[in-house]
Amino acid sequence: MTIKFFHLNIQGGRMLEEVVAYCKQKDFDIIQFQEVTDGFMSKNGLDTFEYIKNTLGYEGVLAKSMKIIQGDQDSYFANATFYKPEMELEDKKVVWLKYYEEYRNPTDRTDPEFIKTFPHNALALKLHIGSKSFWTINTHLAWGPNPEDEPYKINQAKKLEIFLKDIKDSFILSGDFNVTMDSEIVKSFDQLATNHARIAGLTNTLNPHLHRAAKELFPGGLAVDYIYTTKDLKTSNFSLISEPDLSDHLGLSIDLVIES
Repeated sequence: MTIKFFHLNIQGGRMLEEVVAYCKQKDFDIIQFQEVTDGFMSKNGLDTFEYIKNTLGYEGVLAKSMKIIQGDQDSYFANATFYKPEMELEDKKVVWLKYYEEYRNPTDRTDPEFIKTFPHNALALKLHIGSKSFWTINTHLAWGPNPEDEPYKINQAKKLEIFLKDIKDSFILSGDFNVTMDSEIVKSFDQLATNHARIAGLTNTLNPHLHRAAKELFPGGLAVDYIYTTKDLKTSNFSLISEPDLSDHLGLSIDLVIES
């Protein structure tokens, strides 16, 4: 049995219809998105989680990291994982890297001090299909003025590392890590599972057509998105999705080969 897996930071649903159309076309079994939003945080004002879930007809789990509670109470910022209904959800956990907060007013997320305090989590689901159970972990690590190690980033990443070390089952981890391949954060995760972005030699996972810092970052670009799998999971067809345009990030996909 082959399970098709897709990862993408969807940029607050900037190209939501294109994202959903692409997922329908490729018929993914498991989808992990970051920057799932509603209200003020959403690029189009839609509840992106409900739109994706209902349009695709998948099961879904949402892990909000923050919410606006004054003026626009629908606003939230989250990670979300979607999976086909034939899969069984056995367990779910939210790993808090920086605890959930509710803000009275929208804050400029480019402010250097706010960046350090912005909440982050990892959404972990234990799924069962056929005779196999495994965890999927979906995360969005702390960002900053540069894609390098910072103490606050390292401290948050360590909380996810501790959780992963305690997992006894197979797992697949994907996320927008906001740090590059040579960072100590990425190297530490490399000790726990197979980094498919490293094996593939990726040097960029940002979209030069849509990223706000395209002029500064390209032509070189930055690799900040990753998929990891435990060594017992058989995988194939790891791919960087550069077309069509779906977000300011590029998507990643991989097939999991599950033996029945």
